[in-house]
Amino acid sequence: MKVREALNDLKAGVVQPVYLLKGGDPFLQSFFIEHVARTFFGTEPVDKTLMLPDDMKGKEIISQLTISDLFAAKKLFILRNPNQVKGKPGADLLAYCRSPMENHVLILVHDDWTARSSFFTKLETITDLVDVQTPFLQDMKKWANYLFKERGKSVHAGLVDILVNIAGDSVAHLDNEVEKICLLVGDRTRIEAQDIERFSGWRRERQRWEFLLALGGKDYDKAVSLGKTLITTHESMISLIYPLTSMFQEMLFVKMKNGTFREHRGFMPIPPSVKKRIPHFAHGFSREKLESALHRLGAIDKRQKTAFSTDETELIQFIGHVIG
Repeated sequence: MKVREALNDLKAGVVQPVYLLKGGDPFLQSFFIEHVARTFFGTEPVDKTLMLPDDMKGKEIISQLTISDLFAAKKLFILRNPNQVKGKPGADLLAYCRSPMENHVLILVHDDWTARSSFFTKLETITDLVDVQTPFLQDMKKWANYLFKERGKSVHAGLVDILVNIAGDSVAHLDNEVEKICLLVGDRTRIEAQDIERFSGWRRERQRWEFLLALGGKDYDKAVSLGKTLITTHESMISLIYPLTSMFQEMLFVKMKNGTFREHRGFMPIPPSVKKRIPHFAHGFSREKLESALHRLGAIDKRQKTAFSTDETELIQFIGHVIG
C-alpha cells in the first residue's frame, strides 16, 4: 500500500503489529515510523529499539523481539535489512511475523523496492507492505497537499504545481519548502499563489525551470523571452552555466546510452519538472549539437572569468546556437 494509505489507518487509530517498509526515501521511512510511534504509544513513554543485522547476531535480534516483561510494556522495534537475518533466526523471524507478540510493533525496513527473494516473497504475504519510494510527480502533488493539511493550511492548486516543479525531487525537500511557506503566511489558513510569487527567490526559481523547459523543448521565442527576463532581473550568466551544463550533460549521457536514462542519485541543479523530461529533450538534439553546446558553455565560462563579457549577449547567442 502507499504510505499515505497507511498513515490514514494510523489516524484512525489502527496500528498493525508488523510492517514492511520497502523503498529508499529516508524522509518517508522516518516520517512513517514517527507516526506509528505517536499512535502506538500515545501519551505513554516511547520505547523504540533500532536493530541492525551488521551489528547484532540473528539470535540476539529474535531474543529482543520475543522477550516480554511482567508489566507488558509497549515496545517498538525497527529492523533494517531483515533479509540479512539468515538460517534458523531467519525462519524464526518469519514465524514471529506470522504470530507477533502482543504489545510489540515490528517495522522491517529495506531500501530496495525491487528486491526479490524467497524471503521477501514469504514476508510480503504475511505483513503489511508499505511503499516508501520517492513518489512520482503526480503523487508529489498529493504529498504537498497532505503536508499543508498536516500544518492546518489549505493551498491554491497553482501553488502546488509551482512548488512541486521547484522542490519535488524528494519529500524532504518538499517538506522543507512547505514549512517555510507556512511560516511566511503566519496564522492565515489559506495560502494563495500570489503569497509566494512576491518573493524574488521563488520568482527566480520558477522562471529558471520554465526557461530550461523552453530551451530543452526548442521553443526559441519563449527561451529568449524568459532568458532575457532572468538575466536582467535575478540571474547572471555564471549562475546559469551550472544548471545549463548539467542539463546538456544529462541529455548527452542519454544519447550515448541509446535513450536509457539512469536516475541521478546525487545533487543535480535541475528542477524535477526538467529532469523527468531529459529523455524526451534528448531526442530533439543530435549528439554533435549537445557536444557543441557543452563546448560553448565552457568557452562562455572562461570568458566570464577572464575578459569583459555581456551576460545578455552571451545567453541570447547561446540560445541561437543551440536551437535558433
